[in-house]
Amino acid sequence: MEQKKIVVITGATRGIGRNMALFFAERGYSVIGTGRDSEKLKEVKTELEKISADHSMFLMDVTNSDEVKQTVRKVMQDYSGIDVWINNAGAFKAIGPTWEVKEEDWVNDVTTNLFGTFYCVQAVVPAMLEQGFGRMINLVGGGTIGAFKYGNGYGTSKTSIARFTENLCEELEDTPIKVFALDPGLNDTDMTRYQRDTEDGQRYLSGIEDLFKQNIDVPPYQAPQHAYFMAEGKLDEYAGRVVTVYDDLEMLQNKAEGTSDHEFFKLRLKK
Repeated sequence: MEQKKIVVITGATRGIGRNMALFFAERGYSVIGTGRDSEKLKEVKTELEKISADHSMFLMDVTNSDEVKQTVRKVMQDYSGIDVWINNAGAFKAIGPTWEVKEEDWVNDVTTNLFGTFYCVQAVVPAMLEQGFGRMINLVGGGTIGAFKYGNGYGTSKTSIARFTENLCEELEDTPIKVFALDPGLNDTDMTRYQRDTEDGQRYLSGIEDLFKQNIDVPPYQAPQHAYFMAEGKLDEYAGRVVTVYDDLEMLQNKAEGTSDHEFFKLRLKK
Protein backbone atom coordinates (compact mmCIF):
# COMPACT_ATOMS: atom_id res chain seq x y z
CA MET A 1 0.00 0.00 0.00
CA GLU A 2 1.29 3.45 -0.91
CA GLN A 3 2.47 5.45 2.08
CA LYS A 4 0.43 8.51 2.91
CA LYS A 5 1.97 11.94 2.49
CA ILE A 6 2.30 14.05 5.62
CA VAL A 7 1.06 17.63 5.85
CA VAL A 8 1.54 19.82 8.91
CA ILE A 9 -0.87 22.74 9.26
CA THR A 10 -0.35 25.40 11.91
CA GLY A 11 -3.45 27.08 13.31
CA ALA A 12 -5.55 24.06 12.32
CA THR A 13 -8.26 24.46 14.96
CA ARG A 14 -10.50 26.88 13.06
CA GLY A 15 -11.12 28.81 9.87
CA ILE A 16 -8.81 28.28 6.92
CA GLY A 17 -6.54 25.92 8.83
CA ARG A 18 -9.40 23.59 9.73
CA ASN A 19 -10.70 23.73 6.17
CA MET A 20 -7.26 22.78 4.89
CA ALA A 21 -6.96 19.91 7.36
CA LEU A 22 -10.23 18.37 6.20
CA PHE A 23 -9.45 18.98 2.51
CA PHE A 24 -6.05 17.29 2.66
CA ALA A 25 -7.41 14.38 4.70
CA GLU A 26 -10.10 13.80 2.07
CA ARG A 27 -7.32 13.50 -0.51
CA GLY A 28 -5.35 10.87 1.32
CA TYR A 29 -2.93 12.87 3.43
CA SER A 30 -2.08 12.20 7.06
CA VAL A 31 -2.77 15.54 8.71
CA ILE A 32 -0.76 16.92 11.60
CA GLY A 33 -2.57 19.92 13.05
CA THR A 34 -1.20 22.40 15.55
CA GLY A 35 -2.85 25.04 17.69
CA ARG A 36 -3.08 26.55 21.16
CA ASP A 37 -6.53 25.25 22.15
CA SER A 38 -6.43 21.60 23.23
CA GLU A 39 -10.21 21.17 23.13
CA LYS A 40 -10.49 22.50 19.60
CA LEU A 41 -7.59 20.30 18.53
CA LYS A 42 -9.55 17.30 19.81
CA GLU A 43 -12.63 18.44 17.89
CA VAL A 44 -10.71 18.71 14.63
CA LYS A 45 -9.07 15.33 15.16
CA THR A 46 -12.51 13.77 15.66
CA GLU A 47 -13.62 15.29 12.35
CA LEU A 48 -10.50 14.01 10.61
CA GLU A 49 -10.95 10.49 11.96
CA LYS A 50 -14.37 10.33 10.33
CA ILE A 51 -12.50 10.64 7.02
CA SER A 52 -9.56 8.33 7.71
CA ALA A 53 -7.11 7.22 10.38
CA ASP A 54 -3.56 8.29 11.21
CA HIS A 55 -3.92 11.97 12.02
CA SER A 56 -2.34 13.80 14.96
CA MET A 57 -2.79 17.06 16.80
CA PHE A 58 -0.07 18.94 18.67
CA LEU A 59 -0.47 21.74 21.19
CA MET A 60 1.92 24.37 19.83
CA ASP A 61 2.29 28.14 19.88
CA VAL A 62 4.11 29.35 16.76
CA THR A 63 5.52 32.30 18.72
CA ASN A 64 7.40 29.86 20.97
CA SER A 65 10.43 28.63 19.03
CA ASP A 66 11.12 25.83 21.52
CA GLU A 67 7.60 24.44 21.10
CA VAL A 68 7.96 24.60 17.31
CA LYS A 69 11.27 22.71 17.41
CA GLN A 70 9.84 20.09 19.77
CA THR A 71 6.85 19.56 17.49
CA VAL A 72 9.04 19.12 14.41
CA ARG A 73 11.23 16.59 16.25
CA LYS A 74 8.16 14.65 17.40
CA VAL A 75 6.60 14.57 13.93
CA MET A 76 9.88 13.40 12.39
CA GLN A 77 10.08 10.63 14.99
CA ASP A 78 6.48 9.47 14.61
CA TYR A 79 6.15 9.74 10.83
CA SER A 80 8.28 9.08 7.78
CA GLY A 81 8.96 12.76 7.23
CA ILE A 82 7.18 16.00 6.44
CA ASP A 83 6.02 16.36 2.85
CA VAL A 84 4.23 19.67 3.26
CA TRP A 85 4.25 22.35 5.98
CA ILE A 86 1.60 25.07 5.83
CA ASN A 87 2.23 28.22 7.87
CA ASN A 88 -1.39 29.19 8.41
CA ALA A 89 -1.48 30.36 12.04
CA GLY A 90 -2.19 34.08 12.13
CA ALA A 91 -3.46 36.98 14.19
CA PHE A 92 -5.26 40.24 13.43
CA LYS A 93 -6.39 42.15 16.48
CA ALA A 94 -4.86 45.63 16.09
CA ILE A 95 -7.52 47.60 14.20
CA GLY A 96 -7.40 51.37 13.91
CA PRO A 97 -4.89 54.21 13.44
CA THR A 98 -1.40 52.87 14.07
CA TRP A 99 -0.72 55.43 16.81
CA GLU A 100 -3.91 54.50 18.67
CA VAL A 101 -3.99 50.67 18.64
CA LYS A 102 -2.83 48.80 21.70
CA GLU A 103 0.90 48.20 21.49
CA GLU A 104 0.55 44.60 22.64
CA ASP A 105 -2.05 43.85 19.95
CA TRP A 106 0.10 45.24 17.14
CA VAL A 107 3.19 43.42 18.38
CA ASN A 108 1.22 40.17 18.76
CA ASP A 109 -0.09 40.41 15.20
CA VAL A 110 3.40 40.88 13.78
CA THR A 111 4.96 38.30 16.10
CA THR A 112 2.39 35.61 15.31
CA ASN A 113 2.32 36.20 11.58
CA LEU A 114 5.93 36.97 10.74
CA PHE A 115 8.02 35.62 13.60
CA GLY A 116 5.82 32.52 13.82
CA THR A 117 6.57 31.79 10.16
CA PHE A 118 10.28 32.41 10.77
CA TYR A 119 10.39 30.05 13.75
CA CYS A 120 8.72 27.33 11.70
CA VAL A 121 11.15 27.82 8.83
CA GLN A 122 14.12 27.54 11.17
CA ALA A 123 12.81 24.26 12.57
CA VAL A 124 11.36 22.67 9.43
CA VAL A 125 13.73 23.53 6.59
CA PRO A 126 16.74 21.68 8.13
CA ALA A 127 14.54 18.59 8.53
CA MET A 128 13.38 18.85 4.91
CA LEU A 129 16.93 19.33 3.66
CA GLU A 130 18.05 16.26 5.58
CA GLN A 131 15.21 14.11 4.21
CA GLY A 132 15.77 15.47 0.70
CA PHE A 133 12.27 16.72 -0.07
CA GLY A 134 9.53 19.02 1.15
CA ARG A 135 7.22 21.91 0.38
CA MET A 136 6.28 24.90 2.50
CA ILE A 137 3.29 27.17 1.95
CA ASN A 138 3.24 30.53 3.73
CA LEU A 139 -0.08 32.34 3.96
CA VAL A 140 -0.09 36.03 3.16
CA GLY A 141 -3.27 38.11 3.00
CA GLY A 142 -4.84 41.56 3.09
CA GLY A 143 -2.32 44.36 2.67
CA THR A 144 0.27 42.22 0.87
CA ILE A 145 0.11 43.93 -2.51
CA GLY A 146 -1.68 47.14 -1.53
CA ALA A 147 -2.28 49.45 1.41
CA PHE A 148 -4.38 48.18 4.31
CA LYS A 149 -5.62 51.26 6.11
CA TYR A 150 -6.28 50.60 9.81
CA GLY A 151 -4.84 47.09 9.53
CA ASN A 152 -1.19 48.12 9.58
CA GLY A 153 0.20 45.37 11.81
CA TYR A 154 -1.51 42.61 9.87
CA GLY A 155 -0.79 44.10 6.46
CA THR A 156 2.85 44.84 7.26
CA SER A 157 3.46 41.34 8.57
CA LYS A 158 1.79 39.68 5.58
CA THR A 159 3.76 41.81 3.11
CA SER A 160 6.90 40.83 4.99
CA ILE A 161 5.99 37.16 4.61
CA ALA A 162 5.70 37.59 0.84
CA ARG A 163 9.22 39.03 0.59
CA PHE A 164 10.46 36.52 3.18
CA THR A 165 9.13 33.71 0.99
CA GLU A 166 10.81 35.06 -2.14
CA ASN A 167 14.13 35.43 -0.35
CA LEU A 168 13.84 31.95 1.17
CA CYS A 169 13.01 30.47 -2.22
CA GLU A 170 16.18 31.92 -3.70
CA GLU A 171 18.23 30.58 -0.80
CA LEU A 172 16.80 27.13 -1.49
CA GLU A 173 17.05 27.27 -5.31
CA ASP A 174 19.73 24.56 -5.47
CA THR A 175 17.75 22.20 -3.25
CA PRO A 176 14.60 20.11 -3.78
CA ILE A 177 12.65 22.26 -1.31
CA LYS A 178 9.85 24.46 -2.72
CA VAL A 179 8.39 27.46 -0.88
CA PHE A 180 5.19 29.29 -1.85
CA ALA A 181 3.21 32.36 -0.76
CA LEU A 182 -0.57 31.96 -0.89
CA ASP A 183 -3.18 34.66 -0.41
CA PRO A 184 -6.28 32.74 0.76
CA GLY A 185 -8.73 35.50 -0.13
CA LEU A 186 -11.65 36.71 1.95
CA ASN A 187 -13.01 33.86 4.06
CA ASP A 188 -15.83 33.74 6.60
CA THR A 189 -13.76 32.93 9.70
CA ASP A 190 -13.42 33.95 13.33
CA MET A 191 -10.85 36.51 12.20
CA THR A 192 -13.13 38.23 9.69
CA ARG A 193 -16.07 38.01 12.10
CA TYR A 194 -13.90 39.84 14.65
CA GLN A 195 -13.34 42.55 12.04
CA ARG A 196 -17.09 42.83 11.40
CA ASP A 197 -18.46 42.44 14.93
CA THR A 198 -16.14 44.41 17.22
CA GLU A 199 -16.50 48.11 17.85
CA ASP A 200 -13.11 48.89 16.31
CA GLY A 201 -13.84 46.69 13.33
CA GLN A 202 -17.19 48.32 12.64
CA ARG A 203 -15.66 51.77 13.04
CA TYR A 204 -12.53 51.33 10.94
CA LEU A 205 -13.14 48.32 8.68
CA SER A 206 -16.81 48.72 7.82
CA GLY A 207 -16.01 47.89 4.20
CA ILE A 208 -15.35 44.26 5.13
CA GLU A 209 -19.05 43.65 5.71
CA ASP A 210 -19.80 45.24 2.34
CA LEU A 211 -17.45 42.79 0.65
CA PHE A 212 -19.38 39.88 2.12
CA LYS A 213 -22.64 41.41 0.95
CA GLN A 214 -21.13 41.64 -2.54
CA ASN A 215 -20.16 37.94 -2.33
CA ILE A 216 -16.47 38.74 -2.72
CA ASP A 217 -15.70 36.08 -0.12
CA VAL A 218 -14.54 32.69 -1.37
CA PRO A 219 -15.99 29.24 -0.56
CA PRO A 220 -14.26 27.19 2.17
CA TYR A 221 -12.58 24.81 -0.29
CA GLN A 222 -10.86 27.44 -2.42
CA ALA A 223 -7.76 28.20 -0.33
CA PRO A 224 -7.25 24.49 0.49
CA GLN A 225 -7.54 23.64 -3.21
CA HIS A 226 -4.82 26.12 -4.19
CA ALA A 227 -2.62 24.86 -1.36
CA TYR A 228 -3.21 21.29 -2.53
CA PHE A 229 -2.08 22.17 -6.07
CA MET A 230 1.11 23.62 -4.58
CA ALA A 231 1.60 20.55 -2.41
CA GLU A 232 1.16 18.23 -5.39
CA GLY A 233 3.71 20.01 -7.59
CA LYS A 234 1.17 21.50 -9.99
CA LEU A 235 2.26 25.11 -9.42
CA ASP A 236 6.02 24.75 -9.06
CA GLU A 237 6.63 27.70 -11.38
CA TYR A 238 5.12 29.87 -8.65
CA ALA A 239 7.65 29.00 -5.95
CA GLY A 240 8.68 32.23 -4.27
CA ARG A 241 5.79 34.13 -5.85
CA VAL A 242 2.51 35.48 -4.50
CA VAL A 243 -0.50 33.49 -5.67
CA THR A 244 -4.05 34.45 -4.75
CA VAL A 245 -7.10 32.20 -4.75
CA TYR A 246 -8.78 34.70 -7.05
CA ASP A 247 -6.37 33.45 -9.72
CA ASP A 248 -7.92 30.59 -11.68
CA LEU A 249 -5.82 27.44 -11.35
CA GLU A 250 -5.89 26.62 -15.05
CA MET A 251 -4.97 30.22 -15.87
CA LEU A 252 -2.03 30.04 -13.47
CA GLN A 253 -0.67 26.94 -15.15
CA ASN A 254 -1.09 28.38 -18.64
CA LYS A 255 0.46 31.73 -17.69
CA ALA A 256 3.53 30.10 -16.19
CA GLU A 257 4.09 28.07 -19.34
CA GLY A 258 3.73 31.04 -21.67
CA THR A 259 5.74 33.80 -19.99
CA SER A 260 9.37 34.85 -20.16
CA ASP A 261 8.93 37.35 -17.32
CA HIS A 262 10.88 35.96 -14.38
CA GLU A 263 9.45 38.56 -12.01
CA PHE A 264 5.74 37.88 -12.56
CA PHE A 265 3.68 37.52 -9.38
CA LYS A 266 6.44 39.08 -7.24
CA LEU A 267 6.47 42.25 -5.13
CA ARG A 268 8.05 44.97 -7.24
CA LEU A 269 8.21 48.78 -7.18
CA LYS A 270 6.75 50.38 -10.28
CA LYS A 271 8.37 53.57 -11.56
